[in-house]
Amino acid sequence: MTATKPSSSEETAATPVEPTSPQSLAVLADGSLSGRTALVTGGGSGIGRASALLMARLGARVLVVGRNAESLEETARRASVAGYTGAVSLMASDIREPENVDAVLDAVAADLGRLDILVNNAGGQFVSAAESLSYKGFRAVTRLNLDATWYLTVRAAERFMLPAGYGKVISIVMSPQRGIPGMAHSSAARSAIESLMRTLAVEWGPRGVRTVAIAPGFVHTEALTRYGVDIAGLARTAPLRRVESADEVAALIAFVASVAGDYITGTTLVADGGLNTAAPGAVD
Repeated sequence: MTATKPSSSEETAATPVEPTSPQSLAVLADGSLSGRTALVTGGGSGIGRASALLMARLGARVLVVGRNAESLEETARRASVAGYTGAVSLMASDIREPENVDAVLDAVAADLGRLDILVNNAGGQFVSAAESLSYKGFRAVTRLNLDATWYLTVRAAERFMLPAGYGKVISIVMSPQRGIPGMAHSSAARSAIESLMRTLAVEWGPRGVRTVAIAPGFVHTEALTRYGVDIAGLARTAPLRRVESADEVAALIAFVASVAGDYITGTTLVADGGLNTAAPGAVD
């Protein structure tokens, strides 16, 4: 489990499954993350990949972690095509295991030297009625969405951020927050992460570390496509009548990571197209 640099490539990026929003990314100034280092989990696709590529464009050096080596290679290829070779490193690892988290942080020390920004994006779930959830199924989801996020966050802060007197932890949670049928396991874990970010903001704020949760709505990624849902129908549940792009979430992550976000901590930023305020089942 060693970090590797993406190789150069002259290929043009393949058309992604998910839509992109280059106009969302364009508002952020190149160089606004210069000199910063970042660790992004779940960086083989979707929000994680978009965030890693954007932060590299803004001047940060980024270590991207994911479980699927093939997906990570696609992230590397896109980084290379965009000219970010040398700014993005890759590491295949399953962060559900504490020893793997420790190895990731060793790679951070070796490749980046320090850690300024942690983006907790890795997560996963499956649809199941609450009464049908097995203990094993519930724990599988909470181990990744809650336990792994907690362990990585506290170890990263202990090892890098708190001694340096600076750091930002940005954790992806979920909206709507009022309850999603079939998502009892993930909703419980993500709500716990929101509470964790609030608590750590109070504990660590005096020592220069900010902790923020970001709650997107339905984001059109490869993962959402795999669920087999009706994207057009899903879009109609939000007042803005469309689903979100991974780029839009990445832009918010980068804003919080930048100097402009230095006074944001202990809160959940909701960017869901109004989904959380809409009446349940509001499809027209």
